Amino acid sequence: QRSEDDDGSESHEGGPIHRAGLFVGLHDKLRECLLGPSEQLADLGGLGIAAPQVGVNLRIYIARLNFNTKHEMIVPMINAEFLKIADEMDNAEEGCLSIPKKFGIVRRSKAVTIEYTDIKGNSIVINLTGLNARIMQHEMDHLNATLIADKMLSPPTGRP
Repeated sequence: QRSEDDDGSESHEGGPIHRAGLFVGLHDKLRECLLGPSEQLADLGGLGIAAPQVGVNLRIYIARLNFNTKHEMIVPMINAEFLKIADEMDNAEEGCLSIPKKFGIVRRSKAVTIEYTDIKGNSIVINLTGLNARIMQHEMDHLNATLIADKMLSPPTGRP
């Protein structure tokens, strides 16, 4: 039996509904999963972290947008999907918390339009360019079981 919970999410006999691997219902445990790592993200020097990187099999990630500006923000994204990926590409160095201290050049689109659900259950559509677009593509790769090592144009280099 389906019902709508107080927060607007669907549930089935008290539990959230999962469809095609996407998480539909929002609850306190999910909010903890999203908000806990976001506090550690800056301490680790990361620009994003995806649920599969911490052993959680959900299509969720946290992105640190507008890095190193007065508009920097940490944004949890649930069930994100690309609506548009620009044809214009760019090569830039990337690192990854899953491969500590290794960096390499990765080719990515310069701009993306993405739709995601926020932690309040709202559907959000954003257009991103530059580093913000690169972060989205990197984190979406994690959701699709791809690491930057799979996309590097040359072998990774190490750093202390």
